[in-house]
Amino acid sequence: MKKKKMLKRLKQVGEDHLRKLRPHPHFRDHQQICFPVKNHLHLMFLIEDLIKVSVMALNGIERGGDRPLKEPERSISEILKHALELLPLEEAEFIDKMNEILNQQTTKD
Repeated sequence: MKKKKMLKRLKQVGEDHLRKLRPHPHFRDHQQICFPVKNHLHLMFLIEDLIKVSVMALNGIERGGDRPLKEPERSISEILKHALELLPLEEAEFIDKMNEILNQQTTKD
């Protein structure tokens, strides 16, 4: 595979799979993560749940800090769901496909 064709293929694979991290528009050499939320209130509840679950982990589940959790299982479940959304699975798939393309190139050389 010629270099130009290989680079075009890698670029297309990257566009298809690199979804979580994007170049930061204001900070050079930094990336930002794209994380879907419904609205600002949803984001605040997510952050609040994250903090409360962290406090519970430090203090034991019985104590949730000054603002105790009414439904600790729900908060923990929500945090774990969002943590799963943060896993860069598409990026891992990109790395696998890139390795496959590079291995094909190596065997042809």
